[in-house]
Amino acid sequence: MSIWLVVGIVLLGLVGAGAAYEQLSERRDRKRFPPPGRLINIGGRRLHLLCQGEAPGPTVVIEQGAGSPSVVWWSLQGCIAEFARICTYDRAGYLWSDPAPGARTLDDRVSDLHALLSSGAVPPPYVLVGHSLGGLIVRRFARSHPDLVAGLVLVDSPDEQVVFRDSMAAYYRQGIWFQKALRVFARIGLVRLIGHRLPMLMLPEDQTGYALCVTPQYATTVADDFRSLLTASADVRLSQPPGALDDLPVLLLTHGVPFPPLAAAMEEGWTDGQQRLLALSSNSELIVATKSGHLIHVNEPDLVVEAVKRVYATACDRSAVKKSDRLRTMNRQSRS
Repeated sequence: MSIWLVVGIVLLGLVGAGAAYEQLSERRDRKRFPPPGRLINIGGRRLHLLCQGEAPGPTVVIEQGAGSPSVVWWSLQGCIAEFARICTYDRAGYLWSDPAPGARTLDDRVSDLHALLSSGAVPPPYVLVGHSLGGLIVRRFARSHPDLVAGLVLVDSPDEQVVFRDSMAAYYRQGIWFQKALRVFARIGLVRLIGHRLPMLMLPEDQTGYALCVTPQYATTVADDFRSLLTASADVRLSQPPGALDDLPVLLLTHGVPFPPLAAAMEEGWTDGQQRLLALSSNSELIVATKSGHLIHVNEPDLVVEAVKRVYATACDRSAVKKSDRLRTMNRQSRS
């Protein structure tokens, strides 16, 4: 028998064994790690929603960046729940949420968020916290549903002129290619075996959720996040004009440590882009996280919690003023 035939048979056997190992592991992990929150039906698909806190004011909602599972925010969620009602969720295909068919746009993600909050009976108004890609999603949500939004916290989120610059296309293609390769390796269990060496997973191997981030589905979902930026429509690529958010409370946190070499293209024009985001509202503020790179919520979580607390407090004050104004109007009308 040819040595190459033997090698081929051995390789096929290893691939088959790896695929069986992956399938068995995925079934086991679904039982080991049940969803801690609710699975909300948004029309034939379910999204995982985890809410904490009982405060009566606006609801804080977290929107993660590309490739980031909700579990990364859970420690911050516990802190924010001490003063506000707060919800994290998983976009389609992440962790416990069902995948969506086909390639999806940023506006598809906005529609999913709206459907989730509505079907999940999450009371408005919302203080939306968006990291990176999540910042684009929450800004478009605020544009589509201004009556539901009480404030924004943008955590190292690029503006449209930065994220859709032509020079960024190569970076997104590279991200898609890398995730496609990971998907192949994940199908035969290799990512499960070596995933703790991949920093982009951002989770320790023993943390809840890690096992759900080393699957082929997870890699497919991350690739689609990159694809949504690469194929964005002309409308999505347009920056909103100054004052588009009127006097909505907006707080921007931006990194003080430059992007690493692989993502260095994002640094070009970043500072100007933050100034454009700052100009969206007359009630905005920019804070530099001097000790952080792009993952401010990981490097300086207390800074993010404090930013949310400030916007939340401002939103509560504005809500109280509006309620008082409505009561005065009703009293005048009843007397007349």
